[in-house]
Amino acid sequence: MTGRAFWLVMAALLTIGFLAAGNVLQGRLLAARPQPEVSVSEALVNRGSDEIVIDIRYPVVSGLHDAALERSLNESIRAQVDAAADAAQAEAAALWMEAETEGFEPWVYVFHTDYEAYCTRGILSLRVTTALDNGGVGFPHTVYYNIDIARSRRLCLNDLFTSGEYRQALSAYIRHQISGNPRFFANEFTGITGRTAFFVRDGRLYIAFAKYEIASGMTGEPVFAIPPRLLHGQLKLQYAGLFQ
Repeated sequence: MTGRAFWLVMAALLTIGFLAAGNVLQGRLLAARPQPEVSVSEALVNRGSDEIVIDIRYPVVSGLHDAALERSLNESIRAQVDAAADAAQAEAAALWMEAETEGFEPWVYVFHTDYEAYCTRGILSLRVTTALDNGGVGFPHTVYYNIDIARSRRLCLNDLFTSGEYRQALSAYIRHQISGNPRFFANEFTGITGRTAFFVRDGRLYIAFAKYEIASGMTGEPVFAIPPRLLHGQLKLQYAGLFQ
């Protein structure tokens, strides 16, 4: 091999090496670059009638790179709140009419919406809860929204992991936590899925369930903090540093 051919081969090998390294480091570089200035403001709605008091506060996100994602996210949150408020007003009107028909003093119902927002290493998690106080146990309903800020995408649980193997480990952990507790339906728990609700807060992954989904009503909406050791080796490269 001539000297010229040797150096051409070496240059080609180095190029391939740099490309491979670039693929490995892509997630780290993306995570390390400056994040957009995302902010969460608050929208308030307060009104009332003889039948119901409406007390709403919900988040409005701004500053995402992807304007379409930002618009879609805010529209989804507003649609959740509006649909729950409409249903609450209809239920309150029906119960008010029933009370008048039966001859007893009607209850003044209260519909309220609240939220929490967390931002952990570029992941924005929002918890938006709606609930109607109907004089009984109530039925809160929470929707979780998770956004990868740098990549401008909404996340489901599956998006964090390289494969579906994580579901077995996390399901086993939750099953162990609820076994023997009479408030939980341990025998009916079939495990989590790639669409199970979750949020990220302070370097921990939390798996969340709706009221009555896996437990009795007195338990509310159960949430489980997942130990980071169960996640090691299963996360995608860009999310490997999320949980400590």
